[in-house]
Amino acid sequence: MYWKQVFSFASLLFVTHSAHAAFTIEPALIRFFADKGEKTAMVEIVHVGGGPAAIQVNVLERRLNLDGVFVKEGLPKSSDFVVHPAQVILYPKERATIQVQYKGKGRITSDKAYVLYSEEVPIDVGEEDKGIDVKVRMTTNYYTVILLDAAKSGKLVFVSSKTIGNGKIEVVAENKGAGRVSADKLQITINGRPIKNFTGNSNSVMPGQTRRFTFEWPRAVTEKEVKFVY
Repeated sequence: MYWKQVFSFASLLFVTHSAHAAFTIEPALIRFFADKGEKTAMVEIVHVGGGPAAIQVNVLERRLNLDGVFVKEGLPKSSDFVVHPAQVILYPKERATIQVQYKGKGRITSDKAYVLYSEEVPIDVGEEDKGIDVKVRMTTNYYTVILLDAAKSGKLVFVSSKTIGNGKIEVVAENKGAGRVSADKLQITINGRPIKNFTGNSNSVMPGQTRRFTFEWPRAVTEKEVKFVY
């Protein structure tokens, strides 16, 4: 069960790459057991093909929209982490270890999530004697989830419901607990009847987040009719 939960959260890793990515990053999920005081993690960047790769690494805030879809545009840099080194140059088959350190103030009392953004950036590798410059264009970038695990439980609470047409409704809920609600375990029942197919379950619902679920149902429902199982 533990590995199922880890796999579910790790599936939030997004990658854009060409047919032959220049590097990979391990692990797929960076997990801090905040309840145990963990504040430092190590990440390995591995060169897997092509020419030399210059890689830049930053920690960004993580955002999901109301439907639970990861939003990549306009993510601000987080001031809660220090990454060292923040830039590396790797040649074929080389690997580098990156330290990611949480420096946020105060005790962590609820689950939090960020993303480690690693990207290949242009570099010049010049041979002075021959006067040759090799240009390496940006080809690969990864968004790796950073989870601060406070070992708390989530609590999805009904907010609203309405019809949205075509025989479907939406149900909006808010996580008022201190822990995340795992998407792969989430079930919705209406008057005890399980809903087999619903949207909004692509990513875990973090504390304080509001999530919209849509599915086929003939009318809007009430709080007493809806049950979230996780």
